[in-house]
Amino acid sequence: MNDLGLKDIKGPIELPGDWWWLWLLAAAIAAGLIFLFVRFLSVYLKRRKDIPVLPIPPWERALASLEALERSPVEGAEAVKHFYFILSGIIRLYIEERFDIRAPEMTTEEFMERARRSPDISSEQHVFLNDFLNVSDMVKFARFETTMKDRANALALARGFVTGTRPLTQEKIA
Repeated sequence: MNDLGLKDIKGPIELPGDWWWLWLLAAAIAAGLIFLFVRFLSVYLKRRKDIPVLPIPPWERALASLEALERSPVEGAEAVKHFYFILSGIIRLYIEERFDIRAPEMTTEEFMERARRSPDISSEQHVFLNDFLNVSDMVKFARFETTMKDRANALALARGFVTGTRPLTQEKIA
């Protein structure tokens, strides 16, 4: 003992040599818990994959895209051209998904020829599509100028086409 009344540090305590089985048991329990956690996680993730995800119908997707396009600002000649690229792309993609016509990969003339043969598109809708796509092509490729009213009218016509061609009842979507 020293002047302050403190005692010396004791040396390390040795564990009895016959406790090795306790460490082995603890390691086995830990390994079992890890195995059960991984197994539970894999079963949980597999079940989540099996839950069917209902696809969004083409008309809902097209109407949402038209609404987003309507909210986007259009200023300048390049923005107007871009507006018509997007607008015609929305309609072409809708037609591809809804009527199974590969519209985005065709010229307007090829597409209109294929659409004429579709029994699902009425003659009024053919006229709309022909006029709509021709005006879009003129804006995109021939520098045809449109007003803000023309763009609003084109959006309204596109929206009318989509709502006019969607089924009245939910049909099975492939």
